[in-house]
Amino acid sequence: MDPRKVSELRAFVKMCQQDPSILHTEEMSFLREWGKVPPASQKAKSEETIKEEKTDRKHTEEPSSGESDLEIDNEGVIEPDTDAPQEMADENVEITEERVDQANVKKVAATEALNDGLLCSLSGCSE
Repeated sequence: MDPRKVSELRAFVKMCQQDPSILHTEEMSFLREWGKVPPASQKAKSEETIKEEKTDRKHTEEPSSGESDLEIDNEGVIEPDTDAPQEMADENVEITEERVDQANVKKVAATEALNDGLLCSLSGCSE
């Protein structure tokens, strides 16, 4: 079979799927005689009828407020942080062994203070 004819047939079938009313024209009566043809759908309406329906819908639709009538339950929702951003260290500072050692000394001191209960007594936390 000629590939061009197959391509044309494929295009015709696609067109008929989009608008089955094509199959109900006088020229296509031989198809109805040959086999089952899907019924003409609402797509068979004229463009004028479609335009009229669109304008009718525009006039009858209520304007939406953009807000939903649903109420949202905020129970258990964590409120956003409203504190001012904290000052951070300079990210361009070079990390040396000396700085790592200083950080480790401070970390050990903080851990000891926590274990001794000093941190809670200073910050006012309850044990």
